[in-house]
Order: sequence, then C-alpha cells, then structure tokens
Amino acid sequence: MKIAVTYENGQIFQHFGHTEQFKLYEAADGKVIHAEVVDTNGSGKHSCH
Repeated sequence: MKIAVTYENGQIFQHFGHTEQFKLYEAADGKVIHAEVVDTNGSGKHSCH
C-alpha cells in the first residue's frame, strides 16, 4: 500500500492543496518499508489568509 501525506518543514502539513511537498510511505504486512519526500514541482497553491 502507498500512502501520501502533505509535508512541510519536517512535519505533516494540514492543507492538502497548499503544500509544496508530499511524504510518501510504502507499507507491507502492517509495516512501513519505505518513505521518501517528493516535491510537487511548484504545483502547491499559495493563498493569503
């Protein structure tokens, strides 16, 4: 199973559409067997709130 979470500054990031990175996990037999951080290639959206 592959799981992607939003990621920023070493932490899980709360806004899915605003992140510039994802942390991808691959799990098998109930354990994480691989993890990596990937960029969105500038696709993260920025907004001023």
